[in-house]
Amino acid sequence: MSNQVTPTTKSGGASRAGVVLDDKPPSQSFGQVLTQPKASYSRGQTATAVFRGGHPKNDFRTQRSFLEVQRKEGSQWVTYLTDRDWDTSYTWKREGASYSRTTVDWRIRGDVPAGTYRLVQTGDWTNGWNGKVSPYTGTSQEFTVN
Repeated sequence: MSNQVTPTTKSGGASRAGVVLDDKPPSQSFGQVLTQPKASYSRGQTATAVFRGGHPKNDFRTQRSFLEVQRKEGSQWVTYLTDRDWDTSYTWKREGASYSRTTVDWRIRGDVPAGTYRLVQTGDWTNGWNGKVSPYTGTSQEFTVN
């Protein structure tokens, strides 16, 4: 296995490099949280979660997001921030030939309302046997902001 990419064509006819395959250790799943955020944060700190992910070239998510910071309102989770917000970041890193590790960071501003939050990472992975691209979602444990 290698990091080699091959050209593919997406809808619209534009040609761009694709991903040959994404893989994971047998005991893990795509979207699995590898490092959970701490149980609580103060304003001014950074909440972080690390996920088992797929290569971001599988889908650039131009009309969607690689991440969400969700806030609990009553019994519902609502999107508070996405990767379009200055206070969030999504980092992708290849491990070896075909594993991916993604990190979601949220820099918690001083005006963030106290409450319960969680970090969500969404992406897509490529099956090396048949080339099928499938979505995944990973959700961290909840944490509080004081």
